Amino acid sequence: MSFSVSRTATIEAPLPLVRSVLRDLSSYSEWVPIVSSVEPDGDEHWFVELRVSMGPFARSKRLRMKRSVDDSNKVCFTREESDGRRHARWELSLTLESVADDTSVDAALEYDGKMWTPGPVEEALHSGLDAAIDRLHKFVASQR
Repeated sequence: MSFSVSRTATIEAPLPLVRSVLRDLSSYSEWVPIVSSVEPDGDEHWFVELRVSMGPFARSKRLRMKRSVDDSNKVCFTREESDGRRHARWELSLTLESVADDTSVDAALEYDGKMWTPGPVEEALHSGLDAAIDRLHKFVASQR
């Protein structure tokens, strides 16, 4: 089963500042509510723990992520485990565009696996992404 959650937001900050925040995966636990922790794994990888709550229940998943794209207008993080086994694909793609003095961000989180099925988990991811956008505005403003 696969699904994708996406949002577009305009952040009131110049593209270089927004890009520097978005390419720093270690900061995501500060402003993305579904990211409960991020730990570096060398220079190119991070262990990311995703956690979503659904009423009294919660699901969590630990992923080893790599920054797979790092261009001036796009940052992408892709799952890359080191255990030699085949794993479901997780990918976070962020496309940035300057709009006057602000930055438009298109964010898409894609999952292609069997463990996290659509329904309540997908709804929790949508809610988490909405909250992340609100927190991103504040977090970027604090970086000025």
